[in-house]
Amino acid sequence: MSKNKDANEPPSTLGDRIKLIIQEKELKQVNFAKALGISANYVYLLTSGKKKTISEPLAKLIESTYGYPAAWVLKGESLYATGTSLSDLKTDIIRKIKRMSYNDLKAVSSFIRSLTGL
Repeated sequence: MSKNKDANEPPSTLGDRIKLIIQEKELKQVNFAKALGISANYVYLLTSGKKKTISEPLAKLIESTYGYPAAWVLKGESLYATGTSLSDLKTDIIRKIKRMSYNDLKAVSSFIRSLTGL
């Protein structure tokens, strides 16, 4: 991510968002690129800030491959902004759960069980 940035701040640039996806998914840039059918050099240009935009189809491919909303990838827009329907929220959460590793699922399950009133 950009230097001198608060770790709690959402990534403000496309490059920062791409870096975050790669980091959270514990990928190398080359593996991220290969999964999307793009070159590692293109990913480098994005993460270095030398390329500042991507196409909507690529953002949608990132969404379907890694579970990050295309609107967030493109512009940093929150999926959970006011007006998001409960159905859309549930669909997004289920899609993300389906992509989780076994250990991540165990952690989510433990968290859910820790909640009271459920």
